[in-house]
Amino acid sequence: MKVKALAVMVLICCSSWAMADKVRVLGVQEALLSSQAANDFRAQLEQEFASEETALTELERQAVAARDRVQQNQDLVSEAELQQLIMQFEKAYTEFQTRAEQLNQQRMEREEEFLTMMRPKLDQAIRTLIESENIEVVVAKQATVYTSSTVDLTPRVIELLNQQ
Repeated sequence: MKVKALAVMVLICCSSWAMADKVRVLGVQEALLSSQAANDFRAQLEQEFASEETALTELERQAVAARDRVQQNQDLVSEAELQQLIMQFEKAYTEFQTRAEQLNQQRMEREEEFLTMMRPKLDQAIRTLIESENIEVVVAKQATVYTSSTVDLTPRVIELLNQQ
């Protein structure tokens, strides 16, 4: 009976060890964002939105200056003049908020386009590794508590993405 129990334990351990050889983890987002294509895309976005960012910074500066004028002059000017200063601040702040939201929306749309473009390349890189290494299970890196670097596919996926 002891021999039988020992044999079962050895079989279970060997099965787990063999299975672990076919399980890998992957940080999908890390792979996408660490690729050369993502770095190039970030640089392109910075160039593309540079003038809008500059204009937004200027609007922010104007809103802060208008707010400061209200705070500095609230006890020194008439009620009508104070209301005028408040209206100037509100106008500058509203313009800043609107433009910031528009810029943010444009950035999000461009980022979504990038991710849509990269998804087939990412899938191909993952499929290539799965087939070449006979991988049976790929687990999201974020779902693991601990992972040895030997089972992490992320660096190899980045490498394959950079080759495409």
